[in-house]
Amino acid sequence: MRIILPIIASILSIGGGGVFSYYLLILLLSMEERGVRVFIGPPKSETLLKLVLIVLPLVVAVYVFNKKKQHVIKKTIIASFVASFVMSFILIPYQSAILDFFRTPSKHVQSEIQSQVQHIIDEQQLPYVIDQKESESWTDNEVIRTVVYLRKIKAGDIEKNEVKPFVNTTFEADVKLVFNDQLLVSYVTVFIDKGKEVDCTNDSYCK
Repeated sequence: MRIILPIIASILSIGGGGVFSYYLLILLLSMEERGVRVFIGPPKSETLLKLVLIVLPLVVAVYVFNKKKQHVIKKTIIASFVASFVMSFILIPYQSAILDFFRTPSKHVQSEIQSQVQHIIDEQQLPYVIDQKESESWTDNEVIRTVVYLRKIKAGDIEKNEVKPFVNTTFEADVKLVFNDQLLVSYVTVFIDKGKEVDCTNDSYCK
């Protein structure tokens, strides 16, 4: 019990410090500077209430453990909260990159999508090749979906009948197909989500 209680207190304090820093940042961004509000968030009163509700249990816990002379647990709560609070603000500039890392489709998913696209190319005998390097680079930039970068291997415009087989295909993940002509001058982009919704940069290719 002597070990479990400090661990639980530490976990709760770490979570509290992180959440506290989040709402504090929202409050700071919502402040008006020279009559201009940089960030439109929830009402300040609501954010302040959440800040109080987060820190109040920790204050009460510190007071109770101090009364019971359980100074180790008290120090654990304070140290964990402060450390989590400080680290949250240090990591703010990197949060977007961290989130993008976990949201970007895995190499396995990208490979599966590319295999499905390649199967359609082979089956329909379409004059396109998949540029894997560009596909991976575009996917990293796109983050939220797998991008397959296709390049035409013979002269001529991108034809509707070359795009249509992909439009009628169901993918297991959200996909963006980028069709380029041989000279990389013109292109057509097709968005296909796993809910079968399709959108094209040029609507005529989707109809």
